[in-house]
Parts: sequence; structure tokens; C-alpha cells
Amino acid sequence: MNKKNNKNYFNKEWLLMQYCEKHLSVSKIADECEVGFTTISRWLERFEIREKRPYNADRKGVKAPFWRGGRYKDNHSGYVWVYNPEHPLCNKRGYVLEHRLAMEKFIGRHLRGNEIIHHKNKKKDDNRINNLEIIFIGEPNCGKIICPFCNKEFKMG
Repeated sequence: MNKKNNKNYFNKEWLLMQYCEKHLSVSKIADECEVGFTTISRWLERFEIREKRPYNADRKGVKAPFWRGGRYKDNHSGYVWVYNPEHPLCNKRGYVLEHRLAMEKFIGRHLRGNEIIHHKNKKKDDNRINNLEIIFIGEPNCGKIICPFCNKEFKMG
């Protein structure tokens, strides 16, 4: 195609095919037509062409544009979460509490339902193994439990 005087971007059908069907970027279309990015953007807007690409499952985890290394601190609870989608107790987003992972690594197995992890210094983001302790509740129950170290009451179940 002759690039000189390529004003195909005036044609709605041509622009629709390039942008939505061939999935060419605005920059590539602009290069092909020898015009600026803004020119193509404005014509897309004028023709009310909005690309509706399907969600790309390949952009999960490390490939996601806002990936932060798979670790974040929940500002509400104060706990640190780590991305580990293969873990049996991960949440629906694939994250597990870091203190549980640290203790599981230390003891060499997954924690059981009647084992909880206690932070000795009460700092929920301090997940050093010497600050963590397993508290065995006994048989799983739905009653209230009082932590023997900090006397905090919480529910199990």
C-alpha cells in the first residue's frame, strides 16, 4: 500500500477493521497513514470506535501491568499477604497470609485447621520465625478462644 497520502483513516470501516479486527495499535495506524497519534485517536473518537478486546488471561501475576511483586500489606487488618495461588488455603485472588507461609516453611508442612499463628510482639507485619508461635486449639470448634499470650478473644470456626 502506498503510504503517501494514505487518508484511509477518514473511512470508518477501514479504521474499524484496522483497530478492532486486526488489533493494530493507534501508533501503528498513525505510522501507516503518516499522521500523528492524536489524529488517529480523534478519528476513532469521532467515529465512536471503542475497542473491546477480551480479557487477556496471560496478563496475570508477574505479567500484569500493576504487579507489585506478589506481596502487600492489608491496611485494614495489618497482615501481610503473599501471592501463592497453588496453596490449598489461598483466597480467591490467590493470596495467603505471610505468617502462615513462614510457619509452614519452618515446620515443613501445611498448618491444620486447629492451629493458629500468634505474633508474640503483637506486630502483625513482623513475620520473623522467632516472633511467630503456633497455638494449638485442640479439636476444631466454633466457640470463642482466648489467646494465652495477649488475652485477646477471637472466634474459631
